[in-house]
Amino acid sequence: MREFWKKLKSIKLAIALIVILATGSLLATLIPQGKASEEYFKLYPKFVAELVVQTGLNRFFSSILFLVPALLFFINLGACALDRLVRELRKKNKRRHGPDVLHVGLLLLIVGGIVSFSGRQEGMVRLAAGESVALPNGEILHLIKFSDERYEDGRPKDWTSLVNLEKDGTLLKENVEIRVNKPLRIGAITIYQNSYSAALAVAVSAPDGSVTTLARGESFEAEGVRIFFMTTEKKPGVETGETQAVLRVQGGGLDGAVRVDSQGILVGRYAVATTQVLSTGLQAVSDPGYPFVLVSLILIGLGTALTFAQKLNDTLKEEKA
Repeated sequence: MREFWKKLKSIKLAIALIVILATGSLLATLIPQGKASEEYFKLYPKFVAELVVQTGLNRFFSSILFLVPALLFFINLGACALDRLVRELRKKNKRRHGPDVLHVGLLLLIVGGIVSFSGRQEGMVRLAAGESVALPNGEILHLIKFSDERYEDGRPKDWTSLVNLEKDGTLLKENVEIRVNKPLRIGAITIYQNSYSAALAVAVSAPDGSVTTLARGESFEAEGVRIFFMTTEKKPGVETGETQAVLRVQGGGLDGAVRVDSQGILVGRYAVATTQVLSTGLQAVSDPGYPFVLVSLILIGLGTALTFAQKLNDTLKEEKA
């Protein structure tokens, strides 16, 4: 039993497991994760694709290749931490618990990593200004406006979504900015600024100046006029490849499929033309391992600082002596 315990807390075992985990993680960063099996046969030669799919490298962080070494490393590190803690508690003086705190932090980090990789969920939504989306906990995220800043050469500089958050009619957060490096955290959900895009829409302008914007699949009805936005297509014979909208129109002197571009047409008393609507792409991530990782990082920092302070104190005492 003593020999088994000695091997269990072996430094050599720890190094071997770290190498295995590091190698697997490196491969996982090079190999796209979570794709359908047939996608890998398109990306790689048949032998390589078979190897990736059969070994689980396409889902490394939820595969046995990761979970078994991670579990063994957890046990190894736990055994080392327990053995050291017992030895320190037996001392009558000069106890040093900095490394113990550091070990506990590393153990929690492993737990957090496994929980994150096994329970992480992601969702993506695109919103135009004025649109809203319901979150799993009942909150409503409302996009007020979206802006993108660019450098002089046209390259993207920054994307910003300005949002309000409400629940049951109560405003929880107002005018909150979500930026590329500044996500919004709501409980266990983190919302990231992911992308932006411009989509073709149809603007229906009424005589009173009000404008109704139609996305593809939406319709407008008023005063005996019905306009349904069916699809889009490239305008024929135009070198620039301008995209036009294909509408199904009833009333206003028209009946049937009608094509409209940015120049617009009249349907009864309504002016109809295409327009570009800027939408923002927001990614919602639920990470159940986040609390473990947060606490572990605090403990690792505390353990490192405590170890350094104890070493510094010993050095100063030796110099005085």
